[in-house]
Amino acid sequence: MLRKNTVAIALFCAPLIAGCASGGLSKRETGALGGGALGAGAGALIGHATGHTAGGAAIGGALGALTGAVVGDQIQAQDNRSDAQDDELRRQRQEIDNLKRQQNRSRDDDYERY
Repeated sequence: MLRKNTVAIALFCAPLIAGCASGGLSKRETGALGGGALGAGAGALIGHATGHTAGGAAIGGALGALTGAVVGDQIQAQDNRSDAQDDELRRQRQEIDNLKRQQNRSRDDDYERY
């Protein structure tokens, strides 16, 4: 029984460690992990009430991970849209500053002529 638990824990922790080794977790991965943990906990509680704790935890974990991944993906997409808008605003501000400088140089040239 102890060996079985050790193998189960190792199989559970291996993807977590591998995910951390490849850099930071994305919003989707973070959502999947959080959703999976919450779903497994809720599934275990519901499963315990019906006499199927492990089955409830497995089903709840899978549904929670799927839901968390979808929510995390939506958050990441919103962040990407926001970053793109910020980049566009930065570019437009720079263009406005360049046009103002150009207009000021043109005025200075007009004053020098008179």
